[in-house]
Amino acid sequence: DREKDRVCANYWYDDPMAEHGVTNMTKPTPPSDALFMAESFATYLADRRQAGLPFLAQVSFRNCHKPFLGSQKGRKDCASGKTCHPPKSYDNPYTFEELDYYACLVELDDAVGEVLAALEREGYYNNTMVWLASDNGPEGGCGVEQICEGDPYRPQSAPGTAGPLRGRKRDVFEGGHRVPGIISYPDMLKGNKEIWELAVTHDFLPTVMDILGVNRSAEQQSWAMDGKSLLPILDGEKWVDTVEGMREVGFGYAKSNRDMSGWGYRMGKWKYV
Repeated sequence: DREKDRVCANYWYDDPMAEHGVTNMTKPTPPSDALFMAESFATYLADRRQAGLPFLAQVSFRNCHKPFLGSQKGRKDCASGKTCHPPKSYDNPYTFEELDYYACLVELDDAVGEVLAALEREGYYNNTMVWLASDNGPEGGCGVEQICEGDPYRPQSAPGTAGPLRGRKRDVFEGGHRVPGIISYPDMLKGNKEIWELAVTHDFLPTVMDILGVNRSAEQQSWAMDGKSLLPILDGEKWVDTVEGMREVGFGYAKSNRDMSGWGYRMGKWKYV
C-alpha cells in the first residue's frame, strides 16, 4: 500500500515565546502541500496589507522535489485524463511515481494561481515583481553520458523531462541546470517577450536592489557581487561583459552524475565541460 509510504513536510513558524524564536508546526498539512504554502502566503500578505506595509517574500514550494508526493485526488484526476494527457496509444500506463509527479505539478500550478490571486485581491499585483523558476533540471540520472532511454518527453529513468536538452539534475550539461524563468511586473514590464540572454538565480538580489534604488555602503563597494541586475536585459539590452556581448558564468556540482569533476564554464552560447 503506497499510501502508507507517505512523508510530510516539516514547517516552522515565528514564535517569540520559544527559546529560538520559532516553533515546529505540529498539525498535519493538507493533502496539497503546495496549496498550504500558497494559503500561508495569502495570510501573510493580508496582514501586510492591513498594516499598510510593503513586502518581500520567497515562497519555496516543495513541489516537485523528490520524493514526488501528489495528493490522492491529484493522482486520480491525472489517471482519469482530467488533468493529464493520457499516455500515447503504444505506451504503458503511467506508473505510480509518474502519477505522483504529474499530480504535484498540477497542484503547484494551482498554488501559483492562488499566490497571484492573493496579490490581486490585496491590491499588490501591478506593483509586485514576481519571479518563477526552478533550481535544477528534473531528478534522476541517465548514466555517465546522461542520454536517457525512451521518449525524451517520457524517459524511462524517472518522471520529468528536460525536453531536447541533454542531462538532468546534478549534471553540467544543459538539462541539469537550464530551466525556464518567468518574470511578471505589470507596472514596469509591458507586453510579453522572450529573452534568451543568460541569467542565473544569483541575479535576484542585485535586480531587487536596482529596482528599489538600494546602494551598498561604502565599506561594501569593493565586495564581489555574484549576480547582475536583470533590468537592462528586461528593457531589451544585451549583456556587455565582453566585446562580443556575451555573459560569462561558472557553475558546478560537487557530486556530479558524470565520472568527472562536475564543473563547467559558460560564455555566451558556448560551454566548457
